[in-house]
Amino acid sequence: MVTLAEVFEIIVVSMRDAFLAVTVFVAAMVLLFSWLQYITAGRFVDTIRENTRWQPVIGALMGITPGCGGAIVMMPMYARGYVTYGTVIATLIATLGDSAFVLIGAAVTDSSFIAPVIAVHLISLVIGICWGYLVDGMEITPSKPLGKFGPTFENNSLKPLSESKNEDAKEVFDDLGREEESGWGYFLLHQGYTVWWIVTALGLIFAVLLLLWSAQDADFTLEIDYNPLTLHGFITWIGLIGTSLSIILYISQKNWIGDDTEASIGDKLYSMRETMIHSASETAFVTFWVMSAYLIFEFSMLFSGMNEADLVLYGDGIIAVILAAVIGLIPGCGPQIIAITAYTKDIISFPALAANAISQDGDALFPLLVRHRAASLWATVHTTIPAIIVGIILMFFGITF
Repeated sequence: MVTLAEVFEIIVVSMRDAFLAVTVFVAAMVLLFSWLQYITAGRFVDTIRENTRWQPVIGALMGITPGCGGAIVMMPMYARGYVTYGTVIATLIATLGDSAFVLIGAAVTDSSFIAPVIAVHLISLVIGICWGYLVDGMEITPSKPLGKFGPTFENNSLKPLSESKNEDAKEVFDDLGREEESGWGYFLLHQGYTVWWIVTALGLIFAVLLLLWSAQDADFTLEIDYNPLTLHGFITWIGLIGTSLSIILYISQKNWIGDDTEASIGDKLYSMRETMIHSASETAFVTFWVMSAYLIFEFSMLFSGMNEADLVLYGDGIIAVILAAVIGLIPGCGPQIIAITAYTKDIISFPALAANAISQDGDALFPLLVRHRAASLWATVHTTIPAIIVGIILMFFGITF
């Protein structure tokens, strides 16, 4: 018989752990990569346009950067005819979106995840580059989805590959748009991000201390304590407050399965303050979906009577690989974060993780969908095929971590 006390405890522990084990580390990484994107914005557009031969490589490198910003920037470049379709595919295959932060955060707190994190990023990068060149070599485009060996469908919605020097990087970033400065969501995010950063900074300090205490004492556990005057209680309340603030910021975005938008990326590339705001927003998004994953797994075991060993049985084998790749078909990072979190919980296998990483397109598919619907729809197919192939090969050879 499930009691309310058990349900309440699962919710509290999930909120606390989502913030202290994931959010605070993700926040630091998101801010770092967002700052790097801010200071380098606009320096690579002309280089990409002038080096068509290397575009799939550059696209994959843009995609492999944690988060969706690098991949999103490539989409208006394709719509303007600056890059090839193979470059788009290379970018989408390489990107892990915001779920990359979940994997890297797991590696920060548990060294056993370092090897699989490196491996899945390298696999996504290499497959992205190779598949991108294959797509271009076979002359595959949205109007010729089978390349040289298939029919051609008329499609006039895309500019030809541009050689003009009259358009520069600024026009590409202007094409990303800017956020509308109105509404309660915009107000909450742009006024509340400072409080969120203060709580997150405090949480990061205690999260690091928890890692040190655990390293010194293998039996150390963070007890559930609701008294804010005790150490364990104070840490618990930091987690609860931090997750609650993250949920508020998440709701204010009004983007339920995707965080990065063209407008938010456009704002971030022009202002350090907007970079801070967007970093808070992106981390809050990750927090919500990680907490959701925790709740799904914990309540599944609570109400079904299963344990983690039982869940692992469903996460191994060819069905798990195909299912992980199919989940990758869903635009946005939310469902992908749940899939990646399942790996950090040892519920799905490494081949399934690789299949999802290759198949998923993060938030980059949204701007492509707006500009070129045929390209976005075919891109999901052209990224899922290598995802299933690679996942099955890894499973067949028993490659796991």
